[in-house]
Amino acid sequence: MKKLTLIALLIFIGIQFVPMDVPADIPTKAEKELQAPDAVMSVLKRACFDCHSNHTTFPWYSSIAPVSWFTKHHVEEGREHMNFSTWAEYDDEKKLKFLDKIPKAIKSKMPLPSYLLIHKEAKLSDADKTLLTKWTTEEAFDLE
Repeated sequence: MKKLTLIALLIFIGIQFVPMDVPADIPTKAEKELQAPDAVMSVLKRACFDCHSNHTTFPWYSSIAPVSWFTKHHVEEGREHMNFSTWAEYDDEKKLKFLDKIPKAIKSKMPLPSYLLIHKEAKLSDADKTLLTKWTTEEAFDLE
């Protein structure tokens, strides 16, 4: 058992030297970012922006492997799927698709359970979900 523990410890220490660039907080022009009412922005910043914007807050543990690998993957995937920091660059058709998907995602899988384990403040209340659903409906109506 001691050998196994020592081997696991050495592997853990060794993987810390594997370079892993965590996606940076990328500066974006304000006019490219999502413009929404303050209440909506507050919920989005609390629950969505770490993965779906260029304004990610990386806690201390996100630089420790293998957590850093997991974090990097989720942030890159989230930004690739939808990025509120580049919202103005999307055409109306793409925005409409996102506005349709947001309520479905927040009812079923977002924020991810793995994210909520550590970020309890990101859990969406029923009021948050109602607010975001109402906002997406109004935004979609304005785009059509």
